[in-house]
Amino acid sequence: MIRGKYVVLKEMEEKHAEILQKWYLDRDFRRSYDAYSSVSMENILKDIRESGSLEDPSTDKVYYLVASKKEESPIGVGCIRNIDRQNGNAELVLGIGEKEKRLAGYGVDLMISLLDIVFYQLNFEKAYLRISDNNVLGLKSALSFGFVSEGKLRKHRFVDGQYEDLHILGLIKEEYENLPLIPRWKERK
Repeated sequence: MIRGKYVVLKEMEEKHAEILQKWYLDRDFRRSYDAYSSVSMENILKDIRESGSLEDPSTDKVYYLVASKKEESPIGVGCIRNIDRQNGNAELVLGIGEKEKRLAGYGVDLMISLLDIVFYQLNFEKAYLRISDNNVLGLKSALSFGFVSEGKLRKHRFVDGQYEDLHILGLIKEEYENLPLIPRWKERK
């Protein structure tokens, strides 16, 4: 279990499948969180079973159920995927599924928790995000957090009957450690 300031990251279990399906069926959530294969219960359970452990060197994807630290209730999901141990980088995917918990600081805390895993547990050099054009708030938030735009894949995703651009944003360990927000955030834990 990983503890942030406001969130707790727990190992994903099959008993969480129903709450995941509820979030995946939410169009707004689904358009910004793409670390799942389908909204079908069968595929959600398959994804949970395929979630690996960071201790296993062959793992390329780890899912976490995100709970509110205060209420201990599930509020979202986080994923570290495309784990590339040879080149020291991984992709982060995160989403707050409970609508009333969005824009309340949970996303920032989840991001910091996932980055701490990538940079200090895995000891990687880089973390990156892929964000679609439709997720204007996510893109703005990632850039203001400190991620750097590394490019755009034009007309890369087909969503709701239209093609969308996909932005690639990266953050290097040294950049993360120099963000003014990080020490202030962690000292208030």
